Amino acid sequence: ADWSTGAAPTKVVPHPITSKGQGVDLVVLHHSVTGQSPSMDRARAIEGYHQRAGSEFFDIAYNYLVAVDGTAFEARGPYTQGGATGAGQDKLSLSVCAIGNFETSHPPIMLLDTIGELLSDLVKTGLVKPGFKLQPHSDFKATACCGAHLKTAIPSIMSRVGSTSKATPVAAPPNTYSCEQKLRWIEQILAM
Repeated sequence: ADWSTGAAPTKVVPHPITSKGQGVDLVVLHHSVTGQSPSMDRARAIEGYHQRAGSEFFDIAYNYLVAVDGTAFEARGPYTQGGATGAGQDKLSLSVCAIGNFETSHPPIMLLDTIGELLSDLVKTGLVKPGFKLQPHSDFKATACCGAHLKTAIPSIMSRVGSTSKATPVAAPPNTYSCEQKLRWIEQILAM
């Protein structure tokens, strides 16, 4: 609701695994084959495209969207069956779509970090099983998705999930840093 245009799905299909309180053991990685920024506008454009008249989708096809600036968007969310993978896999998996075209460009570190953090959080909450598989869309359909450059980054993403996915869930500390502090840190990181 914080980022969406407010378009309501025309129907909702509960995820047959997560809606029963169980975790999936497969996450499918996609890319949007679109421009990359600004992330909010791009997420809204994907929503509009997937919910346009005549679309085969009743909502955004993915469970999550992740932008190159590190912003993660909940699309259908974990309790609704995705519609992007096909081949009978949507009812067995969750799908994460990286916003951008990773057939032609390399995924930035912030994107990989955010996907890793998202997957870690999903494991911690029990929506994804520890030891899950992260596979490109092309493993299930004749497509170049999730793009050659993102596909080769899958081991790097999984290393970011690593042992943190087995940790006991804890409450996140409140964000007590000012915008100015965050901007200074970003400037310092970029200057490295």
